[in-house]
Amino acid sequence: MHAIAATPASAARPARRRAALTLVAAVLAAHVLLLARAPARPGDPGRAPRPLQVRQIVTPGPAAAGVDATAPPTAAAGPIRPTPRAARPPPHAAAATTPTQPAPAGAPPPMTAGVVGAATYEVRADIIEKALPVYAARLPPAATMHYAVGSGAGAGQATLRWQVADGRYRLTLERALAGQPAQGSASQGDAGAGGVAPERYTESRRGRDQRAVNFQRDAGLITFSAPSAAQALSPGAQDRLSWMLQLPAVLEAEPALREPGSEVLMVVAGTRGDAEVWAFTVQGREAVDTPAGPVADALHLQRLPRRPYDTQIDAWLDPARHHLPVRLRLQLPPAGGSTEFALERHDTP
Repeated sequence: MHAIAATPASAARPARRRAALTLVAAVLAAHVLLLARAPARPGDPGRAPRPLQVRQIVTPGPAAAGVDATAPPTAAAGPIRPTPRAARPPPHAAAATTPTQPAPAGAPPPMTAGVVGAATYEVRADIIEKALPVYAARLPPAATMHYAVGSGAGAGQATLRWQVADGRYRLTLERALAGQPAQGSASQGDAGAGGVAPERYTESRRGRDQRAVNFQRDAGLITFSAPSAAQALSPGAQDRLSWMLQLPAVLEAEPALREPGSEVLMVVAGTRGDAEVWAFTVQGREAVDTPAGPVADALHLQRLPRRPYDTQIDAWLDPARHHLPVRLRLQLPPAGGSTEFALERHDTP
């Protein structure tokens, strides 16, 4: 067999392959170098992200004004006012140029902290537009008043029991409408020359207490079973039941207040955390008919609502019965209906 000699073309092929591979390797190396020097792009998984810097702005809160429950209240003490707030640093330069917006109408009044025993409350610093006078009062003797009740929910009966002895009082109102569970309320506390000074007021349904108001005179606060807020306790403050005895007692003791246009002012507290000034204005004397008989010269007083869904009260008081109410109308405007009480019987021990 004869050996085949290599031609010049076949001998040059390996050299060309080696040169091409060398060129490709050089190009790839250049690309790798360029990519290594290029800046990282967002979302590039090959590079770790830069750490996120967070700036925290801390704003100082209002200082708590402690209320000593053991300290006796001063007679000239006014409403509890909130502690001034420290200036807040602007969160950033743009916000510092934004003008301060005024408080919206109807915004709740400012708060300050109050402590009673182990409990801490937010005390509303309500502003009373008128200085409340301190009235003399002449409380009526113990009595039980039976009323016929009429409302949009139906008809029924109510019994108001007034008990007073040894400087203490208890007042209860039980109401039952046809087809509805019985409702009740009770007020108790001190009784004296200034009238009634409630300590506790409760509302009940089916004989069980549901909500309460506590008049904590040592601490100067009105506290509530449901809301965590409290109210400053004003002299002569009443609850949603005791006003029915306090108003007759004031008119019995001060004849000048029976003139048309006269006002009797008192703070009245409810179970929803409210304590507001109620103004009863004398409308004059009117003849009214009741199931217990006609009253020729009943004194008509009216409390007008101060805001929507507030209660309007019309009360007709009988001078012959120590100005106790012989007719009441409680109306919730604008279309909330009304409830009327008309005296059926007045019993005394």
